[in-house]
Amino acid sequence: MKAAVIRKHGGPDVLSYEEINEPQTANGHAIVKVDYCAVNHLDIWVRNGLPGKQVLFPHILGCDISGTLVEGFGKFKKGDKVVVYPAIQSDVPRTSYSIIGGFGKYHGGYAELVQVPQKNIVKKPSWFTDIEACALNISYLTAWNMLERSRCKKGDTVFIWGANSGVGSAAILLAKARGFRIITVVSNENKIGLARKLGAHLVIDRSKSDVMAETLKHTKNQGVDAVIDHVGAKTWPTSIEILKVGGKMIACGTTTGGEANVNIRAFYSKEASITGAYLGTKLQLISLHKFMKSNKIRPIIDSVFSLKDVKLAHQKMEESAQFGKIILKVSR
Repeated sequence: MKAAVIRKHGGPDVLSYEEINEPQTANGHAIVKVDYCAVNHLDIWVRNGLPGKQVLFPHILGCDISGTLVEGFGKFKKGDKVVVYPAIQSDVPRTSYSIIGGFGKYHGGYAELVQVPQKNIVKKPSWFTDIEACALNISYLTAWNMLERSRCKKGDTVFIWGANSGVGSAAILLAKARGFRIITVVSNENKIGLARKLGAHLVIDRSKSDVMAETLKHTKNQGVDAVIDHVGAKTWPTSIEILKVGGKMIACGTTTGGEANVNIRAFYSKEASITGAYLGTKLQLISLHKFMKSNKIRPIIDSVFSLKDVKLAHQKMEESAQFGKIILKVSR
């Protein structure tokens, strides 16, 4: 079968499109013919390598998978369209999950076939296309989990970093449907209109405006009820400063680094809280599918690349040139 494989850490050039052996069926596992696999920042982190994290080479990336069951089991039949819930039990102490295709023993969806635990198989909702279905299992599920953990109610103001990203665009769509007021940030003026179209009430171009000043001005110096921060070190100080008294910062992701210097006094003096969000549960994924159906929400797709062009897909994500999800077409 064809797959995009990494045999060492490094830039996009370490991705090799090649022929490899097919996975063999193992007890308690299913084999999925991968139709589409979305690209996520986790793929970039694993490809680059992180201190203290190990991966067994050769390794296949890809955690956002939709496809077709090769053989049936239980209530599932051969040929069923499915998505793969990407979290598996972690073998790392004090960590919620490991993720298929990430830092762990399971290969991911940058391959024509993937072997995953049967318990991770979820029937693909008929109201999504195959492309849309693969876009939800990481970014949209994480955004859904973050918004639920914010405990925000209709009318509350939520600040969302990175409107162009997978998590950012997902959070805006879902927050709008829940009746939240939304402030978001873009990196240039070309993305302002797209962010407004998603449902943002205030869009700040960080290349021209001070994010903190604009946010506090818009909220009459009161701050926001919650911040969705999936960026990391560079944004944490601002995220804490713009919270209102009793506000909540919900954090995932370390795109700009994993260690931040923050104003501790600003944090405790407003009795704020910081909550971590790491993906979400399988039940949350199913409830997300139903919520999106009932609210007629479709995921934002930026572009679709052939698997053989995976290097270009990674380059686009690293340049933050996308608006929405970048998808790989895997099956030929």
